[in-house]
Amino acid sequence: MPCTITQEPDPQTGRYRWLIQAVDPCECTQIGMGGFSTFVPYRPYEVTYNDTFLISSDPEEIQQWLNCPGDSSCSVEGPLGMKDGRIPDQSITASSFWRNGAMWSPVRARPNTQGRAEAWCHDELTDNISPWIQVVFNGTVTITGLITQGRGDGDQWVTEYGVTYSRNGGQSWNNVTNVDGKPIRFPGNNDRNTQVSTRFPFALRTRILRIYPTAWYDHCSMRFEVIGCY
Repeated sequence: MPCTITQEPDPQTGRYRWLIQAVDPCECTQIGMGGFSTFVPYRPYEVTYNDTFLISSDPEEIQQWLNCPGDSSCSVEGPLGMKDGRIPDQSITASSFWRNGAMWSPVRARPNTQGRAEAWCHDELTDNISPWIQVVFNGTVTITGLITQGRGDGDQWVTEYGVTYSRNGGQSWNNVTNVDGKPIRFPGNNDRNTQVSTRFPFALRTRILRIYPTAWYDHCSMRFEVIGCY
């Protein structure tokens, strides 16, 4: 996500120092110059003050400058467990599902799901503006992309979607964006079963991944796998 670096008094010393205005600066993919403040504004989160500053649009350089913990990429990446069940049913939730019936529920979004209603299907009667489906992981994981499918037993599929993520349990959300800071709309599917792979422009270190379909054919129905590493 795009961030700005600003200068203000450090409450501990009174000296003017630099800080990045973000809940988690390690999520910044670019840093631009911000403003100058003569006072310390209220923030519902802690910030770290620095004696130097960085202006950059290189995520790797930003990670190194901030000494972010862990590796933001995967040496070996693969499915994180939608298909094989390592992601448990209770970790897959959605804004709605058709008629609140189990056969259309979020757990039906696992790849290659078979039987009646071979996909998660949203409830178009109550949730037709901004439906979403998400995976909540037990801890922070690295996510590099998705594999999506349509509904296996009917001509319904998501043709376009965006992605948001949260590292703090849903208190704040970030879009997956391009270099200009605009949310990316990823291409989805155009048939029932073909698997479409999408790679994000940068690896996400997150606990919650949310997919929000923005266009679909006939009905918002999908299956997917999350790609990355633990």
